[in-house]
Amino acid sequence: MTAQLESTDRFLRPTDVDRVRRNYRSIQMQRLIAMLRNLVLLLASMTALVMLYRRTQSDGRFAVQHLEITGAQHTTHADLDVIRQRYLGANLFNLDIARFRRDVSSLPWVSRVEIEKKLPDTLRVQIVERTPVALVNANESITYVDDHGTAFAALSPQIGDADLPMISGDRARCVAILRQLRGHDPELYSRISEIRSLTPGGFAFFDRELQTFVYANEEDLSSKWRDLHAIARAEHFVRGDIAYADLRFNGQIVVKPLRAMPAVSIVPRAVVPVQITN
Repeated sequence: MTAQLESTDRFLRPTDVDRVRRNYRSIQMQRLIAMLRNLVLLLASMTALVMLYRRTQSDGRFAVQHLEITGAQHTTHADLDVIRQRYLGANLFNLDIARFRRDVSSLPWVSRVEIEKKLPDTLRVQIVERTPVALVNANESITYVDDHGTAFAALSPQIGDADLPMISGDRARCVAILRQLRGHDPELYSRISEIRSLTPGGFAFFDRELQTFVYANEEDLSSKWRDLHAIARAEHFVRGDIAYADLRFNGQIVVKPLRAMPAVSIVPRAVVPVQITN
């Protein structure tokens, strides 16, 4: 019995309160030291970053010394020199890329711009230029038009492309039909020297081979135009013999010759009947 009481007394013996307190204070102190150490490291890192940032903003080693521009075929050297003079010497880290992109994109021939910073002092610029698909008479000046219908630069003898179709009327419609023909029927596209949109629909094309206007709708344009050329060959029309041709009728092609002709029967090689009016 006595042994059992002694064992129970030892088990229920009060803990050393002072030692627990000392351990608690020690743990708290270690935590505080760790927090202070982390705070010092954080402040040191922030200070280093601020100093590094200030140095990059002012260090002459990061001034743009090389502005490399590629992809410019028709953009003039004078326009590119203006860009170079404006941005050479600017800090590479402090450069306003959005403004730089706007300035380059504002050049007439530029369609898209890709920009790359190359440390420590180089700015690389890749230009994608517009592709002219037509010409337009704007403000008494012959101007190139791209495949979005945007008039962007005056016709230049140095660049050429004077054989591009001249458009008038609804520019968006004209460019859309030219883009379609260029992609699906390049041969027919090459015959067009002028295109004018008509209301409420349709177009007037000037055929450079027949030297006449061809009136047509968008539907079955290629097949009907090829039928017209088959008719011209069958009737021995030469350049300048036709006043106009109209392809807008269903199942029929109307041809108005400039010279008097006897009545003509349907041309077997044509897939649609032909009416020749005097």
